[in-house]
Amino acid sequence: MLKGILSKIMISGTLLVGLMSATAFASTWTISQENVSDSGRWSTLGSSNTKTTNDNDASFNGDALPNWKGYNVKLINSKLEARSSKTGLYLDKTSYAGNNSGLVGYGYYADVRSAPSEPNFSNVKLHFSADHK
Repeated sequence: MLKGILSKIMISGTLLVGLMSATAFASTWTISQENVSDSGRWSTLGSSNTKTTNDNDASFNGDALPNWKGYNVKLINSKLEARSSKTGLYLDKTSYAGNNSGLVGYGYYADVRSAPSEPNFSNVKLHFSADHK
């Protein structure tokens, strides 16, 4: 009887550790704040997000987008090289950039650009994932 109880405890413990590990490695959203230049030029690097899957899409969702002319965004690496196609960045709506060539286990950044005709700098807040969310 004791042997059966110990066996059940060991199996439960193994399952618990497995679930905790899977949760720890699941992709998450990263909240980032970036200063975006005028005229469709550069943005500062905000926070990075670690890619955890082989998904072909990166996910972006705008939280604060002050300019009226809109924004585009793409995934880049720390060398500022594109790692996805670009997509529109929209307030409270998730958009997806395909052609994601990022590698699992590496950190990537959201590169936010204003419209080419935008005359103002802005401070953008968004959440994004290097994986499909």
